[in-house]
Amino acid sequence: MVELRLIAGVARTGAIGDGETIPWHYEEDEKQYKDRVADHPVVVGRKTHEGMTRVRGTHPVVVTRSPDEYEEADATFVSTVQDAVDAVAAQREVGYVIGGQSIYATFLPYAERAYVSELPERQAASRVFPYLGTNWSVADRHGYDEFDVIEYENEAPLDPSAAPA
Repeated sequence: MVELRLIAGVARTGAIGDGETIPWHYEEDEKQYKDRVADHPVVVGRKTHEGMTRVRGTHPVVVTRSPDEYEEADATFVSTVQDAVDAVAAQREVGYVIGGQSIYATFLPYAERAYVSELPERQAASRVFPYLGTNWSVADRHGYDEFDVIEYENEAPLDPSAAPA
């Protein structure tokens, strides 16, 4: 069974970016993010995928409405939650959901864990991280100099095979 994990850097306002870039940079956060997702498949939206640099060893599972329109070496293009889970399973037992906003919201019910970097930023942005909900509880807290990474656990993740096609 595949385990999905969300991972995001989130400002105090809930912001994760402005649709084009991430408007802040924390070297420690970037390092812990890269260390965590390295050598894992990553589930990512098409626009986010096109705007980012690949982390070593990751295999992008790109969610798009038109997967047949894209072809890229070492990436898999899918259109459903189940197809994304199957693509992750073909690579590893754990996959990370890395955004953007609609991808987080889509995969949130199926994820077992979330790693949220609580950043001290206060600016508003057009893209926000979704509310986790009452099924989620804090499992651990990892302290860094300028921020904390909160590890959440979903007490009742949904089975991805039950996801709408």
